[in-house]
Order: sequence, then C-alpha cells, then structure tokens
Amino acid sequence: MKYAILGDLHGCINNLKRIRKKLKQCEAIFITGDITGTISYPLVFKSVLKSGKVSRERYTELVYSDYLDSFATFQIRNAKKILKILEKLDKPVFFTHGNSETGRVREYFEKIAEERSNLFYLGNSIETYKNLIVIGYGFCSPADYRTPLQTPGEKEIEEIEVDLTSLEKQFNALQHKEEDSIIGIFHEPPHNTKLDYIPNKSTHGGSNTIKDHISRIPYDFVFTGHIHESQNFEKLNSTLAINPGALVNRNYAIVNLEDSKVSFKKIHFPLSIKGLIYHTRTVFE
Repeated sequence: MKYAILGDLHGCINNLKRIRKKLKQCEAIFITGDITGTISYPLVFKSVLKSGKVSRERYTELVYSDYLDSFATFQIRNAKKILKILEKLDKPVFFTHGNSETGRVREYFEKIAEERSNLFYLGNSIETYKNLIVIGYGFCSPADYRTPLQTPGEKEIEEIEVDLTSLEKQFNALQHKEEDSIIGIFHEPPHNTKLDYIPNKSTHGGSNTIKDHISRIPYDFVFTGHIHESQNFEKLNSTLAINPGALVNRNYAIVNLEDSKVSFKKIHFPLSIKGLIYHTRTVFE
C-alpha cells in the first residue's frame, strides 16, 4: 500500500498530468499546499511596468494589494482545473492550502470539498476516513528570510499556537483505534530539520511551533512543503516527516506503508517556463 505526497504545485497542471498513472496506483494522495498558480504573466508584466524592474518581492507586494481581485480570480480558475484532474483519479485526496493562496481560494477549497466525495480540504481541521485520521494546517509563521506577513497564508506565531492547541484538543477528544494511521499535513515544515533548509540563504525556514505540535501528537506520518529546495525526510521520534519537494520543479514522493520506505521521484521532462522561474526564484528577489 502506497501514499503519494505532492507539494507546491504552484499551478503546474502539466506536471500533475504527467504523473496521473503513478497517482492512480496509490491508496491515497496528500497535498501540502500552494496548489494554485502564483505567476500570472499579465500581472508580471503590469508589475514590471509599474515598478520599473523585475522583482519577485515587488510582484508579490502588488498581487496581494493593488491586483488582489484579479490575482484571486486567476488562482481560482487554476484551482478548478487542478481539482478536476484530482477528482477524476477516484482516490481520496487530502489537501491543505499554502501561504500563497488567497482567502477567496481557501473559501473555494472549502466549497468544492463539500461537493466532492473524494476531496478533503484541511486548512485547519481534522478528517477521519476509514482507518485514517488526518490533521491538516496550511498557515505559516511570518518568514524571517524575506518580508514577513507578505502573503495571505501567514499568521502571527501566537495565532498559530492557538490554532494548533485547538486541533490537539479535537484530536484528544476523538475515539481512535490502535490500527488507525495518524497523519499530519502542513504547509510549513518543522524548524531545524532536513525538511526546511534553504541552501542559498544558509538558514532553516520552518516553524518551531509546528515542531512542538508534532511532538505532542502520535503522528505516524507528517507531510510538509513550502521549502522547495528541501526534498527530504527525517524521523522525529516515532514520526516519519517528509517534504516531497515542489511539483512545479518536477519533484514528488511515494511512501510505502508496509516498510515506511520513502521514494523521491523526479519527472524526467524539460522544465517549463513556469518551472524554470520557480527553480531560479532566488535570482529575482
């Protein structure tokens, strides 16, 4: 029995289509956020004209302020296409949002999950499915390696602590059997692990709050994303934590439940323009 783990699609529909056969061979699919696209070429053009330079920081500022309505519409249009592909796989798909997704997109995720029997959105909630207990949380703490609270999926650390404490209380109130698998899906990885290292900045970009939370719940698996460069796994006490890498950069992972063996996968296909932009995102800060 196998699970597929996808992270940071960033709207790369073609890469998702390329692995459909692999996903159909898995028992369930877990997606760790930043599903929708963040690069709208018309808005990139507008931001360059407005700011007079090619700047990822400036583009990010503008799409979450001056261009927010257009940007949210772009993301929802992209989300519809991606979730339609996932729905047709006829497998349970558990997904959370990421720091890049707007509030309107999170509302759309909630709505579509209510309408589709195999789609489970866990922005800040718990789902039980057969012998699975899945806890999901998509919000991130303020980044200290770039402008903090710049994206809509970031929250102050105190707010995240309140959210995770509530999830822990909900979990502790659940009746669960010994054979149940307890799985966490988070966008932000635990701090100072193999899952959150940012090589070009020589720093760890994860969350101590999430790391502490993981230590208080008997997770069998924790799946994370956010840090594209840290495709890796680490054992945190009895919990196997995995960052599958960014699907926009052609990376994903499969975990075999029988032996907890993690297989990191690479899509052998040339980088798309979008993938190239994300692959070289540090160049255009």
